[in-house]
Amino acid sequence: MKIDMTPMLAGKTDLIPLEYAFDLEEEIYGVRFPHPIRVKGEIKNAAGYMELRLTAEIDYVTECARCLKEIDGVLPLDFCRGIADEETLVVEDNDDYILIEDGQLDIDRPLTEQILLEFPPKFLCKEDCKGLCPKCGIDLNESQCSCVLKEPDPRFKVLLDYLEQHKDDENK
Repeated sequence: MKIDMTPMLAGKTDLIPLEYAFDLEEEIYGVRFPHPIRVKGEIKNAAGYMELRLTAEIDYVTECARCLKEIDGVLPLDFCRGIADEETLVVEDNDDYILIEDGQLDIDRPLTEQILLEFPPKFLCKEDCKGLCPKCGIDLNESQCSCVLKEPDPRFKVLLDYLEQHKDDENK
């Protein structure tokens, strides 16, 4: 969403209220967003310091990283960033500010970046999720399997054979 900042830059207003729906159509790290994100907030000007404050609740659907069950949830987001006019900000790569370009403030790009930072790298259906058996694929939360998971490394077969052979010699 682009906001016309000319009234605030001209000193005609010190507050711009915001409320809109932000649609994330793409998946991010395997997370889907089934509904548009409701964003509320405001832009304030306090003696020349402009600040954007937003809140949102993000509905998401993803899979458990261990058992692949579908998880849905809500992530609350609080976003606060300073705003600067491109004429007044001298430093180019400053992530502390959102730049006003041609009298317009684009808030979707920094909001998307903040959403990316807020999401955890993996989701679990529950803290003690046991996951899937790596051999047979059964969900270990629902039942147990009889797979042997501890197999010796085949690179050490010669050593294991040698140890077994000498173990028999010691027992004689």
